[in-house]
Amino acid sequence: MDFNNQLGNLPLGLSMAVAMNERAKAGYDSLSETEKEHLILKCKDAKTKEEMDRIIDSISPAESAGDLLKGTDIG
Repeated sequence: MDFNNQLGNLPLGLSMAVAMNERAKAGYDSLSETEKEHLILKCKDAKTKEEMDRIIDSISPAESAGDLLKGTDIG
């Protein structure tokens, strides 16, 4: 399975995590390009696996993109 073709040019770890979580994939797909870029930067800044897991778990269609980006220094 080629994650880069399915999910854009996500870093491998992020693309695998999103591919394994259907809610996260649906949420990611609903983000604008700018929001996706901010999310990728937020994931790159994650210091632990747990922090990355929380970011992935937070992506869902029920949450707004603004909620995902709160508490970051991005944008």
